[in-house]
Amino acid sequence: MTANRPAAHRWEVLGESSDPIPGDPEEVAGLGRQLRKTADAIEKEAREIKALASVENWQGKAATKFRGSADGAGDKLRKAFKRYDVASRALGTKVVDGVCSKEYASELHRAQQMADKALTDAESAQGGMDSAQHSLDAQPKDTPDDDPATRKLKHHKEQASSALSAAKDALDAAKGVRDAAAKSAADAIHHVIEHDGLKDGWTDKFKNWVHENAGWLTEISKWAGRIALWAGVAALALGWIPVIGQAIAAVANVIALAASVVALATDLVLALGGEGSWKAVFLDAVGVATFGIGRAAMSGAKGAAAGSKALARSGLFKNAVASGMKTNKAWNLANRGTQGALRGKSAAKALAAAPKGRLPSWSNVKEGFSPVSMYRDTVDGVKSVKNAFSGQAWRDGVKSVAAPRSAGTLDPDLARTAADLKGIAPAALKMPAVASSVGNFTGQANVWAGSTATGVVAGAEGAYGTVTSLYDKVTG
Repeated sequence: MTANRPAAHRWEVLGESSDPIPGDPEEVAGLGRQLRKTADAIEKEAREIKALASVENWQGKAATKFRGSADGAGDKLRKAFKRYDVASRALGTKVVDGVCSKEYASELHRAQQMADKALTDAESAQGGMDSAQHSLDAQPKDTPDDDPATRKLKHHKEQASSALSAAKDALDAAKGVRDAAAKSAADAIHHVIEHDGLKDGWTDKFKNWVHENAGWLTEISKWAGRIALWAGVAALALGWIPVIGQAIAAVANVIALAASVVALATDLVLALGGEGSWKAVFLDAVGVATFGIGRAAMSGAKGAAAGSKALARSGLFKNAVASGMKTNKAWNLANRGTQGALRGKSAAKALAAAPKGRLPSWSNVKEGFSPVSMYRDTVDGVKSVKNAFSGQAWRDGVKSVAAPRSAGTLDPDLARTAADLKGIAPAALKMPAVASSVGNFTGQANVWAGSTATGVVAGAEGAYGTVTSLYDKVTG
C-alpha cells in the first residue's frame, strides 16, 4: 500500500493549506521491518558468541582471551538488540487497517483514514451549504421569512454548517491520534537510547574527536618531539661558541622544554583517545622532566658555587681574625683567596639561596620549570646576541672559555663556574662547610649531566626510535 494522499488544495475546505496528516505508513512499516531484521541478526550473533564461548573443550590462551572479549561483546550486542527491537516495535512492521494500535505505522494509517473521511464529509457539507445558499439567493427579494421553502433551505444550510464543524473536529481528532502515536514512538526510542548503555558519553565524544583529528595532532607531536631533541642538542653543542653560543644555548634550552611540553600534551591526548601510544607519553614526560630538572640543576649548581665562595671568604676572614690579624688585612686576605666572591647583603642572599644538598632544591625546581624564568632567559639570550658584533666581547668570550673537567661540566657555564671554584684558596677548600658546598656544586652539575643525557636519549627514541632500532639490531 502506497500513500496516495488528497491534493493539497482540497484541504482548504477544512482550513488547511496542505495535507495535515502527511506520510506513508507503508514506508514507516518498511523501516520497522529493516530494524526488525537487524535486531534478529544481532540476537542471532549474540547467541552464537555465547555458544562458542561456552564450549568446554576449547582451552588455551586464545580461548581465555576470546571468552574475556565475548563477555563484553555479548553485553554490547544485547544492548544493541534492545535498541533495534524497541525501535522496530515502536514503528511497527506492518500496517493494520481499522483498529487501534501501539505501532506508529498503523496509527498513522488510521489517522489518515480519519482525516480523509473528515475531508469527504467537509466537502459534502460545503457542497450542501453552497447549494442551499445558491437556492436562497435565487428566491425573489419579497419572499417572506416564514416561507416554508425558505425555512427548509435555511435548515439545510445550518445542518451543512454543523456537518462542516464536525468534520473539522474529526480532523483535529485525527491529528490527535497521529500526534499521540508519534510521541509514544519517539518517547520509547528516546528512552531506550538514553538508558541502554550505548549512548556516547563525554569519553566517547572525546575519542571520536581525537580520531577525527589524529592526523594533525600526530604531526604536531612529531615535530614538537624533533624540535625538543635538536634544541637540546644545540644547547649542548653550540654553547661552547664564545658570546653567541651562550645566547643560543639559553634560547635552545627554553625551546627544548617548551617543545617537550607540547609533545607531551598532544601525545597524551592521542593516547587517551586511543590513537597514540603510552610509550610516547612516557618518553615525552621524561623529556619534560629532564629538561626542566636540568635547568633546575643548572640554577642549583650556580647557587652552590656562589654560596661556596661566600662561605670561603667568610671562613678565611674569621680564621685570619682569630689568628690575630687586623680586620682590614683579614678582609684583604679573604678577598684574595676568593676572587669574585659576593659581599655584604649579596653574600648573605647567596648563602640563603644555596642548595643544602647535592640535588636541586624546591626553589631550584620552580625556577627550572617557571614560564617567567623561561621567558626571562629567552629575552636575555636574544639581547646578548648583540654582543656578537663586538670584537671586545669575542676576545673576552674566548678568554672565559674553560675546559670541561667532568661530565657535569660539559656545559660551558658550568665549566667556567668549576674553574672559578678552583681559584678558592686551598685553606678555604679544607673547611668542612666550604668542602660540603663545593661537593653540592659537583652533585648539582652531575644531576644536570644525567638529566640532559636522559633527555637526549628519550628525545632520540621518541622522535626517531633510535634506541629501539639499536636494540633490534643487537638482538636481531
